[in-house]
Amino acid sequence: MAVSEERWRALVGPGRPAREARPAVPGTADWSTRACGSLLEVSIAAGIMTAYTALLYYAKPVFALIQGVALLVGIHMQPVFGFFGWALPVAFFGWQWALRGRTGQSLGQRVMRIVTVDEDTARPLGPARSIVRSLLHVVDIAPGFFGLIRPVVHHRRQTWADQISRSLVVEMDVILAIAEVRE
Repeated sequence: MAVSEERWRALVGPGRPAREARPAVPGTADWSTRACGSLLEVSIAAGIMTAYTALLYYAKPVFALIQGVALLVGIHMQPVFGFFGWALPVAFFGWQWALRGRTGQSLGQRVMRIVTVDEDTARPLGPARSIVRSLLHVVDIAPGFFGLIRPVVHHRRQTWADQISRSLVVEMDVILAIAEVRE
């Protein structure tokens, strides 16, 4: 049984006015730029792991000698070699996050010409706050990666980690314009 439009309006009441979409903050970095910068950094970390694995493979005789000598004194080197396979990329990410805190840019952000800044002061976050912000991206990943896609629809183009840490990712031109005004 179909309900006429007039009857439907009488049942549900007058239609609510459409919510006005607020424009993005001028100069905030769009999702694709942010994603490209992050993918560049992940690619470098994967390259580090690949290079280390290739080194272990092609220098097998040297590592076998090291492992043989270590076994004479009771040390198993296999876990040590495995540890460095993960420690090197993790150290790379830690360095990138601390660099972003000091300068506002990691390597991927520098290539994509975007900057992570405090939303109140437009200055870099500082190394500790930048590392915490990066670790908070777990919040973005938890609900099916929705938080990482959130900048597409959010009016300030922020992930949940950005909002919690009170940071914005903006285009480099905006920061240069702010620096000119402050001089």
